[in-house]
Amino acid sequence: MATRRVRLREQTSAEIKAAALAHLREVGGAQLSLRAVAASIGMSPAGLYRYYPSRDALLTDLITDGFAALAEEVCRARDAAEGDAFVAAALAYRGWALAHPHEFALLYGTPIPDYEAPESGPTSYASRNVGAAFVPPIVKAWRRGTLARREVPPTLTTLSVFAGAVNLPPDAAAVAFTAWTTIHGLVVLETFGHLTWLGEDTTPLALSRFQALSADLGIAP
Repeated sequence: MATRRVRLREQTSAEIKAAALAHLREVGGAQLSLRAVAASIGMSPAGLYRYYPSRDALLTDLITDGFAALAEEVCRARDAAEGDAFVAAALAYRGWALAHPHEFALLYGTPIPDYEAPESGPTSYASRNVGAAFVPPIVKAWRRGTLARREVPPTLTTLSVFAGAVNLPPDAAAVAFTAWTTIHGLVVLETFGHLTWLGEDTTPLALSRFQALSADLGIAP
């Protein structure tokens, strides 16, 4: 069991991150200010620096947490699906993005000026877990022999780019790449407001596209 000191530090860190997210929603990642975050929770800048010595350290934690929350949501929906787990995962990905547009923008939007994620650090691992969440239904389709064949991009040889994924042959990995980029492209357009011309409710469109994608790639059970 964690000591009281550790629990208090974790609670304070969570409070700082919650305040930072609220600040980020107002001003965007580029304008995130440690002083403003500290002031919003009644903490001195010096006190906050004991938890986060720089803006980049705080951003790294926020981005890591965002990827982790997104991956968890996708995995939960995928594992609870009674029908097509791939479609359920795609809908969960879309749902999280629409419910958390500012966090999604932090993960996949315009890069924050002067911020560089630690190379091979927590954000890198966490982002791969999002991709890995879509892999199990693809693996099942590959093993039962229904997965479609796709041209292999020159730099894509296996699914080892996804954390914890089974290494599939290049053509199967290409299917996974096609699936991921198609889902992500639609969700980005919708989340960032580029599909408003289609009406207020684009859920039927997203569902039909995800179902068609799953069927076209041979993933659907």
